[in-house]
Amino acid sequence: MMRAIRALFVRDVHGMTPVNPRKSSVIYYGWVIIWLSFMTMAFHSTARFSFSIFQIPLIGEFNWSRAALGGAYSLNMFLHGFMAPVTGSLMDRYGPRRVMPWGSVFVGAALAFGWFITSLWHVYLLTGLIMGIGSALSGYPMHAAIVPRWFRRKRGMAVGIVLSGIGIGGLMLSPTIERLIAHFSWRHAYLAYGLFVLLVLAPLNFFLVRNRPEEVGQAVDGLPPREEDPASSPSAEARVGLREALSAVRGDSRFTALVLMSFITGLHMNTMMSHMALYLVDQNYGLSLAAIILGITGFLRMFGSISMGWLSDRMGRIRALNISYGIAAAGLLLTLLIPQLGYLPILGFLFGIIYGFGMGGMASISAALSSDIFDRRVIGMVMGVFEICFAIGGIVGPPLAGLAFDLTGSYSIPITVLIAAMVLHIFIAARVTVARAD
Repeated sequence: MMRAIRALFVRDVHGMTPVNPRKSSVIYYGWVIIWLSFMTMAFHSTARFSFSIFQIPLIGEFNWSRAALGGAYSLNMFLHGFMAPVTGSLMDRYGPRRVMPWGSVFVGAALAFGWFITSLWHVYLLTGLIMGIGSALSGYPMHAAIVPRWFRRKRGMAVGIVLSGIGIGGLMLSPTIERLIAHFSWRHAYLAYGLFVLLVLAPLNFFLVRNRPEEVGQAVDGLPPREEDPASSPSAEARVGLREALSAVRGDSRFTALVLMSFITGLHMNTMMSHMALYLVDQNYGLSLAAIILGITGFLRMFGSISMGWLSDRMGRIRALNISYGIAAAGLLLTLLIPQLGYLPILGFLFGIIYGFGMGGMASISAALSSDIFDRRVIGMVMGVFEICFAIGGIVGPPLAGLAFDLTGSYSIPITVLIAAMVLHIFIAARVTVARAD
């Protein structure tokens, strides 16, 4: 049975004709790729962001400081970001099928071995090192870079669906993790999460990932392949190395602007998501309610990714991106009111709704914008460079926010800095012009 199903999608080794061309055209395989990326992003991103939830029982049991645990998160972001150009270049050269499935193996192993944590260096090894490598092998830049191989006309919406996996992961998994911790223990939560990624998600990736539509007898956007069309052949995408890819974007002012924009996105997104549960618990929301608010943030991120990605296909990337950033900045402004007004659940829910929607929109639009500007032969490397900048923001933000809290007992200064950075992002984005590369 499995062999028969696989035969529907695997090309004939002697050419580009699928084993069963009539059946392979029933559904565009690009949507299978989108579904798989959606699922993978849901579990991989929640693995990183759920560290905000796991920190609370870890601090309670081991009395570790927020700044020390923030350092483990920063190590994760360092490896996730600085390995991204290398893994992106490997994907450009060898295809996603030989690179991306290994990400689930590393992420699943890092989570499952969380059962054995007894020292701070274990957190740095598992959450920082191993999970960071897994995120680089199959994280945001890799999944965003695979979309242009399969979609052109509906690229914004396709990227939005993929990245909405981050949102649905937060909605479903964050409260589930909190319940597992409450009813069993944080060790059981780590183990259950890791085993699911290792035993379910990793095999799905190894079995279903394909490099390009031609491998299943199709073309971009699900159109029939045409022999006379050079774009329908894998040879049309000349393999380029890291040095050649960097040369292709050197001197492009849009590349520089997107580098700065990626840093700002990483700064506020990782700072907020790594500290939000702690912040809400400090305001007497309780861990259970904090996890629900994080879930709402993820749920609205899903809607923001899809709807703003769709809108960017129609009104333009930059305009839609700035709208998304304005919405997210409004959400951060709202958090400054929580300590002033006291425990009001409605403020926490409003933050989750507003910030989540804006965050989802800016993630999907940024990925689509990069695909519009740069040649798809180098998009994996380009997204990897942007992920370095995103990671630098994630390296700098969480430990400094934790240090600021340790010194002042408040998150007001970090949140104010994040709002100012987001306003700067809007001005930088206004200077980016788009000329579609393909």
